[in-house]
Amino acid sequence: MNNIAIYKKRIRQLKERVAAGVYGDTVGLSAEYIHHPRNPIPYEEALKAKYKPIKQGTRWGNLWACAWFRFRGTVPQSFAGKEVVALIDVGGEGCVFENGEPVLGLTHADGGYGRKRRVPVSAKARGGETVDILVEAGANGLFGDERSNSFTLRQAEIAIIDSERWLLSLDIDFLLDLLESLPQDTPRFQKILRGLNRAANVWADGAGLDECRRIAAELLSSRANASSMTAWSIGHAHIDLGWLWPVRETIRKGGRTFSTALRLMEEYPEYRFGASQPQLYWWMKERYPGLYAKVKRAVAEGRWEIQGAMWVEPDMNVTGGESLVRQCLYGKKFFREEFGKEEDNLWLPDVFGYNAALPQILKKSDVNYFVTQKISWNETNTFPHHTFRWVGIDGTEILTHFLPTNNYNCDNLPSRLIAAEKRFAQSDVQDDFLNLYGIGDGGGGPSRAHIELGTRMKSCEGAPKVKFAFAGEFLKKIGKTPKADLPLWHGELYLELHRGTYTTQARMKKYNRTLELALRDVEFLSVAAGRYPKDDLDAVWRDTLLNQFHDILPGSSIAWVYEDAHALSEKNLAVLSTLRDAALSGMHPVSKNAAGAWVVYNTLSWRRTAVVMLPVKNAGRFTATDGNGKILPSQPTAGGLLVRITLPSMGYGAVKLTERDEKRTATAGGPKASENLLENSLVRVRFGADGTVTSIYDKKAKRETLAGPANRLLLWEDHPYSWDAWDISHYYRETAPQAARLVDRTVEAADGLRAVIRQTFEIGNSKIVQRAVLTGDSPVVSFENTVEWNEEKRLLRVQAECALTNPQATFEIQYGTVKRTVNSNTTWEQAQFEVAGHRFADLSDPDYGMALLNDCKYGYYVKGNVLDLTLLRSPKSPDPTADIATHTFTYAYLPHQGRLEDSEVMKRA
Repeated sequence: MNNIAIYKKRIRQLKERVAAGVYGDTVGLSAEYIHHPRNPIPYEEALKAKYKPIKQGTRWGNLWACAWFRFRGTVPQSFAGKEVVALIDVGGEGCVFENGEPVLGLTHADGGYGRKRRVPVSAKARGGETVDILVEAGANGLFGDERSNSFTLRQAEIAIIDSERWLLSLDIDFLLDLLESLPQDTPRFQKILRGLNRAANVWADGAGLDECRRIAAELLSSRANASSMTAWSIGHAHIDLGWLWPVRETIRKGGRTFSTALRLMEEYPEYRFGASQPQLYWWMKERYPGLYAKVKRAVAEGRWEIQGAMWVEPDMNVTGGESLVRQCLYGKKFFREEFGKEEDNLWLPDVFGYNAALPQILKKSDVNYFVTQKISWNETNTFPHHTFRWVGIDGTEILTHFLPTNNYNCDNLPSRLIAAEKRFAQSDVQDDFLNLYGIGDGGGGPSRAHIELGTRMKSCEGAPKVKFAFAGEFLKKIGKTPKADLPLWHGELYLELHRGTYTTQARMKKYNRTLELALRDVEFLSVAAGRYPKDDLDAVWRDTLLNQFHDILPGSSIAWVYEDAHALSEKNLAVLSTLRDAALSGMHPVSKNAAGAWVVYNTLSWRRTAVVMLPVKNAGRFTATDGNGKILPSQPTAGGLLVRITLPSMGYGAVKLTERDEKRTATAGGPKASENLLENSLVRVRFGADGTVTSIYDKKAKRETLAGPANRLLLWEDHPYSWDAWDISHYYRETAPQAARLVDRTVEAADGLRAVIRQTFEIGNSKIVQRAVLTGDSPVVSFENTVEWNEEKRLLRVQAECALTNPQATFEIQYGTVKRTVNSNTTWEQAQFEVAGHRFADLSDPDYGMALLNDCKYGYYVKGNVLDLTLLRSPKSPDPTADIATHTFTYAYLPHQGRLEDSEVMKRA
């Protein structure tokens, strides 16, 4: 056939004509509603409330409003014998309710297969049936604030549906899409083109419907090639637990999605659906017990797959190691107790990179498979594998599968799976790949159209074969692939994108670090006290695990999410404080008097000397001694009495306060301070006139550790080309940063246990008050910062230039460290200009090194001899107020002799 482009246009016109008549005669439904401007209205209240009428085209609420609609009508007698549906579009998200439970989700979407507006009324109407539909609605689009929806009532009608016509429209869609993926000089292409053109010839405004369906069926009946791969396909709805909507809306999204999946299972017996995240199931159990019971039944019947071993799909860069273990513990335990199933896969399709300790954490948690696709988002390098053996820092391997569709919301059009088949890197040793299809978040998962498209690809010439099956079945199949046939990938799976998530929403990250450490301490002390408060700690752990979700902790959610997450964190820190005090008082009642005995605990796993603050008034009156009567170095301050004490590993020591006796008071003999100098027996630290550190001289090693200034506070441009809260783009380094301006410097403490220089800086529209601190017998130079942050699209970093030349730096990650090059020779090295680390990064030569420590930061730039830590960002989307607040944080420099492995960097961190 000549003029192929013209024939394609003609066939597209045919598709439009067919689709235009899917819904025949319609009759309007009466509509009335109630609404609240912000909060969901309980079902019981909705039943009792007085509704007011609303007409189609009327706006019913602003963003985040919540409503209930009641639609009523009667099926006309003229509809008798026809299939009848209601068409409802509230211009946002909605869900049909019956007897207090969700039964069908409704999703507004312009175009595509994601729109869900069809509510079954009768497969064959009698005429005269009463229609009474109750719908809960949310004034939010699929991705939160979608103002194009306008949150108006768009449609409320009873309609005749011509299902055969609808199926033909999908046939044509499918075949046209397949046609676009085939070479024009193949017989398959020519036959499809000729067949669809023949259908256009016989359509005759619907009179030729049956003949058109026959033609389509003939074209679809051509079997798949023997060499075609099989796409194991499972309906899915990736649901972000908090992102562009508040967490409270996620619960309703879960109800819409789960109820839709169950309804479609009734229509399509072969349909299989899967959902991850026990947290989501927990909410369904609490909020919609009837719906949850149906889900449990579908799981038991082998129609619904529970997916993933972790409580939520958490961030993998910032979340701590113990938290990742708890994600597995709480997640696997919930699924085992509720469904009798032991999940052995990690399900993380949308997480922003994966730390190199993860294989070991997973294997020790009885997790054998890992599924994702996010590395396909790399902006620089294409990851070379799809099924491979991922090797962690200790040598542990885990079988990993990256979805070659590069998507966890596939629409099941043949072109998508054809592209995946071509892309699949392990096609030489495997015949199968995994396909997740449906619409995520508020989309309610697959629609009827997604399922129908999948059925047409069970075996269709020119496309991969589709098999409706559970992901777990697929993973077990590829698990039989000989190990020698699969490639290895050693170390982290670094995502070359979304590097800003190591820093954005800094307060959330500090809450997380604080909670992780507090939970550890409280658990240790509670066990030591013999009174473990399991229920209380379980509740705090679950909340903490929730806030580690991969949009909440990384900082890529809206402001409302952080209002809730901060409040929840504060509440749980208060709970842990109470539990800690109860454990301590149970072991050693603490004196409430100014004088008396104090018990000081060391919860770390090594002997430790530290300076502690005892919050006593009139501290200058007292002398401090240990349990054996030995005088302890002490220093009175405005906040209480500083005492230096040495404590055993995971143990405690006593401090007794008596009236001060000058003859029996130990002098601290500690560090000294002057306007531009901090010094103790180990290091001498000099400050420049601009507030930077110009020298850190190691007295013991007799060497200078700096090649340029340290504590150099720089404000950089921060205009990523996309994904505002998510990204830092490499080109910011091509701009000229603004240096902080020192406006005041005073000596706060000159000698004793702690020497302190207080510096005040101005930078941009912000103010930094910094206390540079040096204690006795410690080489750690700390900088305690309070920042009034008022920037827009700016990046605050602190930089140090070290007198070191190692080609690799070492970063703390979960349960270990990872080494990364400081060079930029290859595109892989160049892409790692911002990397994740936890409490320290270290640059060491064989005989000497420098570590940069911190108490709540995660984003590092270490190139050449530069140790650089990202402190704050100020993106404007999706939260325009992100981090505009007061921040407190500490970073420190630790010079050390020898390699990192021979130093005290880990202990000091």
